[in-house]
Amino acid sequence: MKYSYTITACAALCAWFAGGPALTAAEAEPVTTSTTSGNYQTLWLQLEQGGVPFDSKTKDRFDVSLFLGLRDGKTVASWFAHPALSGGRVVWLDAASLNLSGQKLSGSLVGRTNLHWGDKNVHDYEYTLDASISGGQQIAGTFSAVYVDDAGEKVELTGKLTGQIVTAEQAAGDKLAIGKNWPHYYGHGSQFAGPSCGAKLIDDLAKARPVWKSEAYVPTGYGSAPDSRYFDRAGRTGAGGGSSSPVVVDGRVFQFYYVPRGPVGLDKPYGKYETEADLQVVATKLFPKRELQQQAVVNHFRTQADEVLVCIDAATGQTLWKTTFPQRGNNYQTHKHRGYFPVALVAGGVAYQPGTTGRLYAVDAQTGKLLWEYPDAHPESYVAKQGDVDCHAPSPVLLDGVIAFAASGRVHGVDAKSGTKKWERPLWHRSSLLAWQGAEKKLLIASDRDHNSKQNFAVALNPASGEIVWKTEVPYLMDFGFPLLAGDLLLGYSLKLDNIKPGENDGQAVVHALQITPTGLKPAWTTPPLAPIIDTIGMTVDKDHVYVSAAREAVCLKLASGERVATVENVGGARTQTAFVADGRLFIQPEGRHGSQSFLMLTADPRDFRAFPSSQADGASNVAAGAGYQWRPPHTWTTAYANQPINYPLVDGRLFVRGLDAIYCYDLRAGN
Repeated sequence: MKYSYTITACAALCAWFAGGPALTAAEAEPVTTSTTSGNYQTLWLQLEQGGVPFDSKTKDRFDVSLFLGLRDGKTVASWFAHPALSGGRVVWLDAASLNLSGQKLSGSLVGRTNLHWGDKNVHDYEYTLDASISGGQQIAGTFSAVYVDDAGEKVELTGKLTGQIVTAEQAAGDKLAIGKNWPHYYGHGSQFAGPSCGAKLIDDLAKARPVWKSEAYVPTGYGSAPDSRYFDRAGRTGAGGGSSSPVVVDGRVFQFYYVPRGPVGLDKPYGKYETEADLQVVATKLFPKRELQQQAVVNHFRTQADEVLVCIDAATGQTLWKTTFPQRGNNYQTHKHRGYFPVALVAGGVAYQPGTTGRLYAVDAQTGKLLWEYPDAHPESYVAKQGDVDCHAPSPVLLDGVIAFAASGRVHGVDAKSGTKKWERPLWHRSSLLAWQGAEKKLLIASDRDHNSKQNFAVALNPASGEIVWKTEVPYLMDFGFPLLAGDLLLGYSLKLDNIKPGENDGQAVVHALQITPTGLKPAWTTPPLAPIIDTIGMTVDKDHVYVSAAREAVCLKLASGERVATVENVGGARTQTAFVADGRLFIQPEGRHGSQSFLMLTADPRDFRAFPSSQADGASNVAAGAGYQWRPPHTWTTAYANQPINYPLVDGRLFVRGLDAIYCYDLRAGN
């Protein structure tokens, strides 16, 4: 079995693993945009008895679906889509000679896998395929595979393969509807909702059809990332790239992340590892066979980061362009990030992307060309201080030609066309940033806090000048991505601290609705205590209703009055959970903190409010409530941690999920 770790189909991944050259404090490198060329194809294969469970003593074989993304006939992405190869299991593709040429598909996929992020026994694998193409689309042939672990145990597999090429005509005929968008962190509007597309969705999430894995490599989110306590995980997961959520606009997916860059220990040494040579010795002892894994461990300790925005075709997963902002970011490597993380706003043909160090970029959404960057066009290379992420609201907002974002303890107003500074307002923000458009006035709704009295405030700003129009005390909590905006209502929640049971709940959720006026806020309604929660709630809004996910129940309220109209028991979520609605369905990700992805699906109909069982639910979740309803997608998982979960756009029946190493697309449309 031959292991070649040259830059082949994994060029982007390998280049990232290698890190960058040492940097000085001179002017940062210019922003660059790369575009892809050549024919991109996607293939789905079925490998009969092509998988084996390494956590089983019997090692019974199972059939495996294999996704391939090919650029000019060369494999650039692969995905073994099977529950036994998902979850905490990591499956890397390190090199590929598998090519499609004429009527033949032949060659090998070489990589490695381990049972979970902490498993030190790595299995090297090589799959060799030999197949023919008929009718320009149908694939048939054979495969052989061999796995060898670090102890020398070998498992060999052989069998038949069948499959098909997804033609360009098929992909073009299944593009997402134009104008049906999830343009920023909060989705359609500011309500954690998807656009209404009229799609009829499946009743069983286990029947979600895998569509593609992105050609672009997307680094790990914080919830399953390495940490200073267990930095060796970097050799199995790769270094973390932040926890930005994808957004979807006009058939394109936009994803922000960062990659390690620069020297080790520029600001301070990491414990006893003062030089890169020290770290290389440690990394070599940890992973003596694999240079890629050694490089990943060293990269964990690099001081700086390049920030990246990649644009992906939502129908195929192919990369359309990638824009890199060199030397602008911190290489903040942690498992337990407890802050916010920047997510793009795409509006008017421009992607407005905040960075991790208080910067803002404006990029042409079609081409990836940089239009401007704020606060300066030619910054010095960022000398990191091993700091946190400088972000105080998930996404910017655009109002009357001003783009506003929150960072460095301030809300900044920037001219959307030129990137010039309009104003800045010192505020303790750490919540959503919202654009309210009344009949006669438009207001930017921000937040502030008096730390002495521990009182929270909603603050209305004039979008043109940044002047405070009004400032009103509010009863809701901050730091969890709330409040939401539904028409003239601000919706947030607080905790009633009665009947707290340590380890079981942190109190009971109370939802507050406040009516926005040009001169201030008026109380609209407040619910009685709804249900016990752990850490936070999930909350989302459709046209007439508010949906709340507590620890062990989901509740439907009337938007107009707050009246509880329906309840579903034995579903819910806990730490860093999310909830969103789209096309008549309510979705809950019950735990978005510890790298454990699962989804529950309910009807968003108060007259028939119920959960849909998942036929493949295994109950293996960090949240017990709704175990029989949880669908756990068949890819390697990642999550955020604490205050701001990763969100998952559902647009035109397609669900876009950020996994450990890529974006994954699932089709939830019935009968498709």
